[in-house]
Amino acid sequence: MNSFPDDAFLAAIPVHALADEPGEGGNLVLIRPKILSKRWTWLLRMMKKPAYRVKLDARGTAVWQACDGHRTVRQVAEIVGQAFPGEPDTLTRTALFIRELARGRFITLMEKLS
Repeated sequence: MNSFPDDAFLAAIPVHALADEPGEGGNLVLIRPKILSKRWTWLLRMMKKPAYRVKLDARGTAVWQACDGHRTVRQVAEIVGQAFPGEPDTLTRTALFIRELARGRFITLMEKLS
């Protein structure tokens, strides 16, 4: 049985790959181009709405802001846990959210250099 998150994932460093902007109530909105391939980016100029806008809630905003390119996934989860005390299983929930951000190419995961 494969347990998630494993030590390698928790040691990875999430780095923003896309832009964000302020949203309602202090939360952030992530801006993801509809086309990520450099070969086809010329199409973006012809589109009325070339980007998806993903509105984050307070917890998602805290995760995004903690992903500063220096902290590991484990450290991000610790910060989120401090910001939202009493929530169950913060480590796993944060790791799952970061994994989904990586799958959607909102962030990249870098290996921690010793």
